[in-house]
Amino acid sequence: MIFSGPVKYLVLFAFSALFFMLNACTFNGLGVVLPYMIDEMGWAWAVAGLGFTFLGLSCGLASMAPALAIRTIGIARTMLLGGAVLATGFMCMGLAHVPMTYFVGTILLGIGFALCGTTAGVNVVSHSFRRSSTAVGIYFTAGGLGAVAGPMFVYATQSLTGDWRYYWYGAAACALVLSIFAAIVTADRPQLNDTGAEKSEPLPAGGWTARAALRTMQFYVVVGAYTAFLLINTTVHGFAVKHLSESGLSMGSAATVMSAIALIGAVGSAGAGVAGERMKPRHLAMLSLAATVIGTLALIGGGSWLTLPLAVLGLGIGFGFSYVSTAMLLIDLFGKRPNLELYSVMTLISTLAAIGPALGGMVRDEAGSFSLVFIGCAVLGTIFLLLLAIMRRPAAPAEMLSETRLQEAKAPSSVQTSQPVLAA
Repeated sequence: MIFSGPVKYLVLFAFSALFFMLNACTFNGLGVVLPYMIDEMGWAWAVAGLGFTFLGLSCGLASMAPALAIRTIGIARTMLLGGAVLATGFMCMGLAHVPMTYFVGTILLGIGFALCGTTAGVNVVSHSFRRSSTAVGIYFTAGGLGAVAGPMFVYATQSLTGDWRYYWYGAAACALVLSIFAAIVTADRPQLNDTGAEKSEPLPAGGWTARAALRTMQFYVVVGAYTAFLLINTTVHGFAVKHLSESGLSMGSAATVMSAIALIGAVGSAGAGVAGERMKPRHLAMLSLAATVIGTLALIGGGSWLTLPLAVLGLGIGFGFSYVSTAMLLIDLFGKRPNLELYSVMTLISTLAAIGPALGGMVRDEAGSFSLVFIGCAVLGTIFLLLLAIMRRPAAPAEMLSETRLQEAKAPSSVQTSQPVLAA
């Protein structure tokens, strides 16, 4: 669905608010609340990491669900469905006393994130605005601000109530309210259904198809870079607070560090959206990967004031640029026409990133340190940085070339047939 006029700004606000909540209360908040949950219930870090893995795994495996739901029941009902799933997942987290309830909660949160998150948001926002890079940047900036707020919400809830469960109950209420709001502003209206695109940039009838894009190596390089970002992001957010607290920082200081990373990331998302109008998305993606690698390696220094600022700056810039750059790189290479399906497939394949927290938890239990985990993340990021550096644009598929030749063939014939009419 494409929105135009003043309505598109309200839709952008609704999706941005929902994405703010998703980032605050799922991947980013979970990594900060886990130490409190583990201390109370005596779980191993392998259990905690497995829950993070289920969150990422379910989010990835459900990535085709929003495309299917939007095509069949519409964007508004998709938001309502996702909000109900999210609220149920948050309640499971708040009621958790055994690992199984915790696992069910993370699985539901992953499904809800898939339904209400980036697949729907990026597709609607990018299609409704002519300056799509700026609009997508605003959307991801809201998510970055949610990542800033999430750790602080956890710490504030724990300080005020002494019970981490209230954090999850509040998240359930927010999920219901924001998903209903998003459903209201995206309710199907005949004049907005695929007819409200800005006249200055109509959707092309031809161009890349999803099937043709899936046959290119460039698509999988972009997917690999996106997967590397997700793996590093979820792993860092899952273990950085504990790693920093083991390195001499208090829990409050460690949560503040994660909020600082997220704050820089939010600013980076806004900057990436504006820069995307002037820079090539591939260069933005390379910059974000390089910054992520540097920040991850600096994180090994823990609470050292020599390396901590570098970790905050590198991870903040890297995470902030990553989502905007990969989303826009996908559009830049293959166009907007197949973006909903391609973004869904990319998210599905990136489910492989879910293995990061699980392996990280096992490595931590065996080695007694998170340093090896962060080194592995940096190596993965470096590999895809090099692949992006040597990547070239994909060759146009046969159907695009045939369509171009057909248009070129029609143009002269129309001129020739018009000449006798003018002569007459």
